[in-house]
Amino acid sequence: MAYKVKYEGYEVECDTVEDLRALLNQNGAKSPRPTVESSNGSNGQADRDERVVSGLVGKLRDEQRELLRIISTKGTITRQDLCQAVGVSDPHEFAGLLIGITKSAAGSGIESPIKKITERANGRGPRIYKYKIRDDVRGEVKAALAQ
Repeated sequence: MAYKVKYEGYEVECDTVEDLRALLNQNGAKSPRPTVESSNGSNGQADRDERVVSGLVGKLRDEQRELLRIISTKGTITRQDLCQAVGVSDPHEFAGLLIGITKSAAGSGIESPIKKITERANGRGPRIYKYKIRDDVRGEVKAALAQ
């Protein structure tokens, strides 16, 4: 199956998925997302998103994948509960897990799949940090973790 990619005004044809990934990984973070069409003419943006998220999850370390798995099954989870579930007591180690996921996502040309929510108890109390999987990639993350 051939893939046609419109990139910076040029139409590039990739014969394999590996060629397409190489093009997107090398150039995906430098400009807006290219539109991907399969040879049958259908828009493959959803397929591309799923492949990119699947590739991202595949290259994460086991601890980072476990963190994604916990967030995706719980929905929204507080930082304290997430640290306990992952088995991390050091806040720097926890931040390192989140940063690693964010950097890997950026390297894949997408935004981090984890969304951080900050709330305050009674509007003025201490901050409560919660995490969830972004709505637009929730299905792709769950599918990639199931593989």
